[in-house]
Amino acid sequence: MALVLAGVRLPDSFAVGVVSSGVRWARDSAIFALELPGRINALLDEAAVLVARIDAVVDAAQRLIDRTEGVIDRVDVVVNGAAATTRAADDVVGSASKTSATALELVELFDPIAQKSAPFAQKFVDHLSEDEVDAAIEMVDQLPGLVKHMEAVIPILATLDTVSPEIHELLAVTKDVRRAVIGIPGFKFFRNRGEEKLADEEEDK
Repeated sequence: MALVLAGVRLPDSFAVGVVSSGVRWARDSAIFALELPGRINALLDEAAVLVARIDAVVDAAQRLIDRTEGVIDRVDVVVNGAAATTRAADDVVGSASKTSATALELVELFDPIAQKSAPFAQKFVDHLSEDEVDAAIEMVDQLPGLVKHMEAVIPILATLDTVSPEIHELLAVTKDVRRAVIGIPGFKFFRNRGEEKLADEEEDK
């Protein structure tokens, strides 16, 4: 059967080609139409997988943000602690500076005195013999007993201050001696030591 197109009779071979092409196109269209839902489903599945991956990335990003905020909080705590430590160190430095200044003032005050006294002290030590040291220790050991005797005698002498000027002068000298003895550095220590020694001697008797 010849194919007539726009009043023109086409050759049979050409007509067969046109028909075959149309059939193939119809077949391909039908196959595409049949495969289209499957392809759409595959695309939807791939889209779902992509969305799941995006959600996972978002969750990981959120966890990272949370960790970052925690690190920032800890850094703030460390910074605050360092600031407090710095303030405390500044206070210590300030206090040490004041103490150092006070010590320096004392050194400047007593240094001239020490330098002037050093030759006299050295001379005293150089001329002090062992016998003199022993005698001084023995005298100090006897001071507590001497003070007790003075304390017992002074009230009696006070009643005699009207007898004669000589006795009155003796009373004044005795009081001066007592004050001088009490004013010896370390007297209380040696007095206690002498009292203990006297007590031991009385127990031995």
